[in-house]
Formats: sequence, C-alpha cells, structure tokens
Amino acid sequence: MLRTVHIARKGKVIGKYPEADMHVLVAAGTVLRTDHYWKVGMPRWLVVGRTFDVAVPEPEPEAPRRPRGPQDLGPRFTCLRCDARFDDPEEEKPGNVVMEILCWLCGPVAGGLYSGSRILGKTQHCPKCGSQHLEEQVW
Repeated sequence: MLRTVHIARKGKVIGKYPEADMHVLVAAGTVLRTDHYWKVGMPRWLVVGRTFDVAVPEPEPEAPRRPRGPQDLGPRFTCLRCDARFDDPEEEKPGNVVMEILCWLCGPVAGGLYSGSRILGKTQHCPKCGSQHLEEQVW
C-alpha cells in the first residue's frame, strides 16, 4: 500500500508525495528539513528533518598514496663549501679516453687495468664551485 505524505511549509500545505520518495525529495531540496509532514493515522504534524533526514553517505576510501620517491624528497646532494643543492654531481675520471684506447690496443690486461683505475679513481664534484666536499642524503 502506497502511503501519501502531506508536506506543509510556513503553515501552508505545499504538496503530497509518496512516503517512499521522501528521502530523495529531502536530498534534492524539494522538501526542506524544516518543513512539516503528516500522513493518515498520525495525531499531529512532525518536522521532516527528524524522520526523513538525508542519509549521510559513507566517505569514499582514500586512494592509496603514491609511494614517495626521490623526486618528492628534494635535491640529493649538498655542497659543504657553497651550500648548493643538486641531484647529480659532476663526475670526473682521472686520465683520458685516448690513453685508455691505446692501452686496450696494447692488450686486454693493460686496457682492463687502465679502465679499472679510471673507474675506481672517479670523483664527484659540485657543479657550481667544483668542490669535492659533498653531503649525500640517504633515502
């Protein structure tokens, strides 16, 4: 059985609506929470907001946060001399490439030894002042 609800605003009946639609009408603003309602069998008018209040939707779960990476943490290196901050220091290897090629032409042992010494002797410098005194942030 479809029950009809009478709605009154400021003492005047403004409409009749199906009871099942009341929550939707309140949510849409057609019927205000401060309006009064009456249906057959009720001894008096009651406030709409006390019975047909809008259901508060459950909050949507937050999207999982993106893991923090190096790009979120700021520059990785700080120069202790000039206080510059940067991500990639300049790298410098001892010796030169021409000598390395000549050593490889002489033989794999000589080339390997020279290349190894260049790699192991590699140093990092501040791109601004050339200082080797760098502090690295560990993530």
